[in-house]
Amino acid sequence: MKATYYDEFGGPSVLRYAEMPLPQPGPGQIRIDLRAASLIPADVKLRAGKLSHIFQVSLPKIPGRDGAGVVSALGAGVDDFKIGDRVCVVAQHVQQGTHAEAVVLGREAVVALPDSLGFAEGAALMHAGVCAWICLMETARITAGSRVLIHGGAGAIGSLALQLAASVGAEVLTTCRSSNRDYVTSLGADRAIAYDAEDFTAIARDMDVVLDLIGGETADRSWQVLKPAGHMVALIAKPFEDQSADFGVRLTIPHIHDHAGTLRTVVDAAAAGRLVPQIAAQVPLEEARYAHARLEAGHVSRGRLVFRI
Repeated sequence: MKATYYDEFGGPSVLRYAEMPLPQPGPGQIRIDLRAASLIPADVKLRAGKLSHIFQVSLPKIPGRDGAGVVSALGAGVDDFKIGDRVCVVAQHVQQGTHAEAVVLGREAVVALPDSLGFAEGAALMHAGVCAWICLMETARITAGSRVLIHGGAGAIGSLALQLAASVGAEVLTTCRSSNRDYVTSLGADRAIAYDAEDFTAIARDMDVVLDLIGGETADRSWQVLKPAGHMVALIAKPFEDQSADFGVRLTIPHIHDHAGTLRTVVDAAAAGRLVPQIAAQVPLEEARYAHARLEAGHVSRGRLVFRI
């Protein structure tokens, strides 16, 4: 099979696109012939060696957390899928990933792809949707009437988070650049705050929840917009200082798990139209170096970069 891989850490130039052995499923495993896979920031950081202290990967490494395709082989004991089923999947960083023509994963990492979603949409949904769901529904437990500020609403996770918050009846404010105001409003934001033209601290007040997907100075300035006993939920992109005690609020940095029930819940939400996966662009898998460089430079907005396979 063809795959993108690296056998040393470094910049995008370490990526190779070449033949790799076709994996075979063992007991309880499924092989999926992939049609699409998304590129996420952690794929870039892992390739650069910035996450080696967290994830011990074996080289050569095929990157890729999520993807979508067709079941092509079943290991012993798998009886709830059949050859030809359309599925979406999530791989762990320490496993061989989805930036390849095929991947083998355990049954628990595979979910049926609804007929209403294409392969690219299925690939763009999984990791971003799971992050949004865990942050807002499992951690912050937002409900109708909750006042929620989402930093980075035009990103892959942010765009799904604001859709999710809007779907439960929350009041949703989100930060984005000026050029993305109409975009985030179309996804359900009640108020788009352009960070390149406005100060969010002058607009957002008494928020129940801040979902911070940026970190750094943005997180440091967000404590003041929370109401007393408010809740900041953060996925750390840049380091920031925990000032929750000083402001009388809570901080949670959730563990992003891939429990089968959560995967199914996210896919069901997409099938019901509560979540519409956002795709920034689609590129052939053989152009992985270009895609990595683009994401690393911060030139990706309005969803995920998705590889066509």
